[in-house]
Amino acid sequence: MDDFMAKVTTSATMLLTGFTVVFSVLLLLILIIYVYGTIMYKLQNRDKTKKDKKQPQTEEKPVTKMPAVQAAPVASNDEIPGEIVAVIAAAVDSMYGDASGKVRIKNIKKSGGRSPWANAGVLDNTRPF
Repeated sequence: MDDFMAKVTTSATMLLTGFTVVFSVLLLLILIIYVYGTIMYKLQNRDKTKKDKKQPQTEEKPVTKMPAVQAAPVASNDEIPGEIVAVIAAAVDSMYGDASGKVRIKNIKKSGGRSPWANAGVLDNTRPF
């Protein structure tokens, strides 16, 4: 019985020592990665902070109103709500706003067919070897 207790004590000691070593090394690696990330972040943003300090602070310019994109009327109000049309028009205006009225939305319709996930599944399963 004395031999059995010695084996249990040795096994428990080995187990606790193993856990201690593994977790202490894990914490050490986390610390090393954190310090490395902090150093790299400071090195990458060093040039930005120098530029900000060199440039004099200027007042913010007031937002000028861009010419609105002309949206064509939607055929049915049940299909696409006016808020969605307004969001699409705002996105087009922010992308092509410097075109000075040359951009016009002619048609907005819902896309039909499969969802993007279904299309990805079809492409993945029908891709040639």
